[in-house]
Amino acid sequence: MPTETVTTPLCENRFLLNTYSVKLKNYFLTTLETQLPSMNLSDFIRSNLEHILQEWEEFASTLGPLEDANKFELRDHAGAVLKTIALDLDTPQLEQQSIDKSKGLGPQAIEDTAAETHAADRVAAGFTSEQVMAEFRALRSSVLRLWARKVEITTARDIQDMIRFNEAIDQAQSESMARYATMLREAQNLFLTILGHDVRTPLGAISMGAQVLLHDQSLPSKALKVGLRIFNSSKRMDEIVRDLLDFSTTHLGDGIPIDPHTVDLREICANVVDEARTYHPDRKITFQASGSLTGAWDGARMAQAFSNLISNAIQHSLPGTEVDVNLSDSPSEVLLEVKNCADVIPPAKLRTFFDPVRRFAIRPASERSVEANANLGLGLYVVKEIVRAHDGTISVASTVADGVTFSVRLPHLTPHRRIDD
Repeated sequence: MPTETVTTPLCENRFLLNTYSVKLKNYFLTTLETQLPSMNLSDFIRSNLEHILQEWEEFASTLGPLEDANKFELRDHAGAVLKTIALDLDTPQLEQQSIDKSKGLGPQAIEDTAAETHAADRVAAGFTSEQVMAEFRALRSSVLRLWARKVEITTARDIQDMIRFNEAIDQAQSESMARYATMLREAQNLFLTILGHDVRTPLGAISMGAQVLLHDQSLPSKALKVGLRIFNSSKRMDEIVRDLLDFSTTHLGDGIPIDPHTVDLREICANVVDEARTYHPDRKITFQASGSLTGAWDGARMAQAFSNLISNAIQHSLPGTEVDVNLSDSPSEVLLEVKNCADVIPPAKLRTFFDPVRRFAIRPASERSVEANANLGLGLYVVKEIVRAHDGTISVASTVADGVTFSVRLPHLTPHRRIDD
């Protein structure tokens, strides 16, 4: 009986070959995946902590302040930071918790974190803020690069670990930079406070010397004029130093201290206006007061605030124009308004009017010379702090019709008044 040969079409052979190839490929891929090590990121950090710290140490040694540092100084609190991050990765986290942390609304630690302590040590070592940030940037790169070498990052868990690791690094970096900025600001303010106190001693001697000259009737009129000019200049310098001390003190503590007692704001403001008229005989300063203006305020501080506002209005008004000072009373508060005729101030500048540091920062480089900044605006900052200490408010408005108007609102009763008043 003849044998019958069955032939398979060519297309069917190709189909079978492709099917076998796909199955074989999937088999090898499955086998390969089962052979690759599987390790989540938190376990990897703990298992490879020494290797990661070694890379941190090598990078830190390239930064200027740590060129001659030992191993302990180079690593500092890096190990504690990494252990904190590993613990955070192992802690279950809801989506809303992740969103809150990204907005800086995460749980606040009661004690200093490792990142905050690390920043304090780096400040003491002379690091710049850029160098502190560079350390965390290098740490992020080292961990992810070393992990990728050992683990096939393919699963959803791996990707989630990477996301949470980046969140944790960002959190540590934010904590570190916040502490760095706080310590630097406190050091600067302390320096200003010491400087202000040191300047006052020779300034007092200059003022006393000028007064001696003024009381010497045997001196010629030209010498007396020079003595008067020295006395007025020393008084002005004393006011500047006082504002500088108040500026630095408010940043070191809880604001400007006040001692409220029963005073008459009408009398205080009238005296300040009279002084301004004496110093600026060429300018017209009007003063109107109405209502009951007796209450519990710090009289000396209020005089300082009134003086700063009126001086500012005179300095920044158009030549030959009036400065109007109005003091009025209402059932709940006292209102002080100081108006002057000046060019319209853009809204962007008005938002930083009571913050001399920000006002200086947003100025163009051409306006940052000493000559262009004879007055840095410390007086207005001090006014704001004095008003705030009395639980009051201050605002400024600028229009073509009314010029520039400063409005101070003070409640009649101050919380921290004298018990025996």
